[in-house]
Amino acid sequence: MARVVVIGGSGHVGTYLVPSLVGRGHDVVNVSRGAPAPYRPHAAWARVEQVEADRTAEEADGQFGSRIADLRPHIVIDMISVDLSSTQGLVETLRGRVEHFLHCGTIWVYGHNAAVPATEDDPLRRCGYVERLPDARADQ
Repeated sequence: MARVVVIGGSGHVGTYLVPSLVGRGHDVVNVSRGAPAPYRPHAAWARVEQVEADRTAEEADGQFGSRIADLRPHIVIDMISVDLSSTQGLVETLRGRVEHFLHCGTIWVYGHNAAVPATEDDPLRRCGYVERLPDARADQ
């Protein structure tokens, strides 16, 4: 099976994704910024390689992409990139070195879309962020 590196695998979605990958026979590496405790315990986590990384600091030093590439993944699943340049840098470093790169967005970053389909150019409406929208009644 494949060697799968999940960046941010101990978050909400990863708590379910990582055990599922292990259950399907994949060799899984979880890259997290701190204690890699998943939201829900599962026996599969005992078979997951844990790597601690400070993405922001390592990207600032130009090391994050290389660090991920050095893990020799076939597949990289990025659960935590919220910055376009961060994703682009990682993609460029991994180009030709991995079979698949999956970027998983989140409602916590993009929020509810005003129009569907949404594009990368649409404004972010982060969940929990209060945005003052123009009062539609002001023109009446």
